[in-house]
Amino acid sequence: MRLNRILIKDSPSFKEAILYPHKGFNVISGASGSGKSVLMESILALFGFKDSNAALIECEISGISLEDYGILSDEYITISIIKKDKTKYFINNQSSSKKRIKEIFSSYLHYIHSSSTAVLDDMLHLFDLLIIKKDSSFANLLSSYKDSYRDFVRFKNELSKLIDDEKRVNELKELISFEINQIQSINPKIGEYENLIELKKDLSKKEKMLEKISLAKSTIDGFANLISLLENIPNTSHCSEALREIDMIIRDEEDRLLLLEVDDIEGILNRIEVLSKLIYKYGGISESLDYLEKKKQELEYYENISFNKQKLESKLEKLSILLNEQAKEISNIRLKHLDFFKERVNYYCECLMLNKANISLSIKDLSSDGIDFLELKLGDSAISTLSSGEFNRLKLVLQCVGVEYSNKSGVIILDEIDANLSGGESDGVAKVLSILSSSYQIFSISHQAHMPSFANYHYLVKKGDEKSSINLLDKEGRIQEIARMISGKTITNEAILFAKEKLQHIK
Repeated sequence: MRLNRILIKDSPSFKEAILYPHKGFNVISGASGSGKSVLMESILALFGFKDSNAALIECEISGISLEDYGILSDEYITISIIKKDKTKYFINNQSSSKKRIKEIFSSYLHYIHSSSTAVLDDMLHLFDLLIIKKDSSFANLLSSYKDSYRDFVRFKNELSKLIDDEKRVNELKELISFEINQIQSINPKIGEYENLIELKKDLSKKEKMLEKISLAKSTIDGFANLISLLENIPNTSHCSEALREIDMIIRDEEDRLLLLEVDDIEGILNRIEVLSKLIYKYGGISESLDYLEKKKQELEYYENISFNKQKLESKLEKLSILLNEQAKEISNIRLKHLDFFKERVNYYCECLMLNKANISLSIKDLSSDGIDFLELKLGDSAISTLSSGEFNRLKLVLQCVGVEYSNKSGVIILDEIDANLSGGESDGVAKVLSILSSSYQIFSISHQAHMPSFANYHYLVKKGDEKSSINLLDKEGRIQEIARMISGKTITNEAILFAKEKLQHIK
């Protein structure tokens, strides 16, 4: 994923700002209060990490497809946030929400800050990727274990339900038997209700219809003479045929009504009422019969519950043995590669002037990852005791290891990660970000000269009389800004010389 264009309108610092970020390492600097943090908050709002701070924030993205989320696009994806009475979110003009946007882009955009633990939570997975790079068969073992574990969890949940059902099996069987008997005692047939309703209608109009037929007979009896007359008049054959058809229809209806004899009218009405209640309860005769079959299957399930429980317990026992064997095998392989993992982590720890990492594997309860718990300390310090600066640098360490052993890419956003760091620590952060920029598009605010020296692109946020502006600096502009960051408002010749030396690799 890559951000190609960012537009911000009417924010606390910017009337209008348009930023065209580049691939690689993008650094943003500027004097205190110029609006750097406001700019970063606007960018983070686009991906659900912050609330919107502008009337309009818009970003054009390339390099990803969101078709799995039902969002169609050609080359670019556009995220828009419009803030008026309330804040509205859009992806390619489709209405969305802050929560959904964060869910969609969380795997593409990494916001490294003190309270984020995502990289550390994923440390065991990162370790596994390193092993797979060195031993491809480990991927098959992990996949097999995860499949078995999913089955184990599913069977375990089924067994838990069986045990709960078994406690009240008699009550459930009695209830289901009652529902089955209720439908079976009625014994409904498909189409029966409609036929009875039709019969009821016919019976209610039988006498009236026969009276009308009787009155019409004098007319019908004269049809023979009329038909005889019409046969002698040219072009009237269709009329005589119509009269014969009318005669036949009326006589057939009379015969049908005369044959319509029902001894138990009350029984028919009662049957209609019973079927009507059944239809009201289940939605139809067909639905009641489907429900009957479902309840028969449930009754069979409860009658066989003890057998099913034993069968499931046997499956779980076999699967548990298999899982523990696979978990131990996975654990042994991890242990075999642990020193190499430590070596790669400590390489970057040294770059970032962090204490040496102590990484250990301990045994925990069986889970989707196996039986291993991966614990990391910096020297003797637990993760929970690290300063925010150490914590953020440790996350960069793991990002770098991830780049070595996976195809991860996307965007990394850092907000003043070099704040309160020494010169050497800040220099190490800058070098590591330069390494990460080969795979990630990086955005970082910086107050020190080291990051701008390693950055591919340097943007300056400058406060005007009313609002701020942001501009991409050329080499001379970068020299001047780095010199300002070193010496302050009054730029010294020494600072200029230092900046030129730092940027001598730039044409």
